[in-house]
Amino acid sequence: MSYLILLVVSVGPGLAWLWFFYRQDRLAPEPRHLVLATFVAGMIVVFPAALLEMPFRSLILNSGSLWSLAIVSILFISIPEEGVKYLAVRRVAYNHPEFDEPVDGIIYSIGVGLGFAALENLFYTLSLGIIIAPLRALVSCLAHASFSGVLGYYLGLAKFTPERERILILQGFVLAVLLHACYNLFLLVPYLPGWASLVLVAVTYLFLHTKISQSQLS
Repeated sequence: MSYLILLVVSVGPGLAWLWFFYRQDRLAPEPRHLVLATFVAGMIVVFPAALLEMPFRSLILNSGSLWSLAIVSILFISIPEEGVKYLAVRRVAYNHPEFDEPVDGIIYSIGVGLGFAALENLFYTLSLGIIIAPLRALVSCLAHASFSGVLGYYLGLAKFTPERERILILQGFVLAVLLHACYNLFLLVPYLPGWASLVLVAVTYLFLHTKISQSQLS
């Protein structure tokens, strides 16, 4: 299988989703170069996330009970991944002059989430084959985008509510981590309904879609 094909089926869907979300912000769209910069930043932070998770890989794969798996998922998957994505948004976009309205937090954070998902998808397809690409293109991309977007929603609030900045960022981060952990559990625990992960992603996406749509009416 050509590496170029694997690259296209892995990264291409992330860029397609990025264009889809970018088009939702119709009244005052963000500069394309900055949105693409968040996407690239999301790809870059896959590497520190992997390094943070690597020492705990055996714990992740061999956790026994639901509660132990939940703790491992929170501490060694969700917190590292959502943490590096937050740092990417903070570094690239949060203090940029173009971050000038609350909805921008959603758009830029989604960009980071999709970049993260795109490179992660590439690694999975290289390891497991192209057969998993369609599922990851649909579900994993939207999951990372949605969970990052929730944090982005709170970043947008924090940016323009400086007296509550820290607590709002903390609230958004905790919520993103918990959503991510629940998503993982639905996929990893055999006796939990796997379809619930799709419902979780769909509900999170609808929340973000509503917030973006409301911003277009203000």
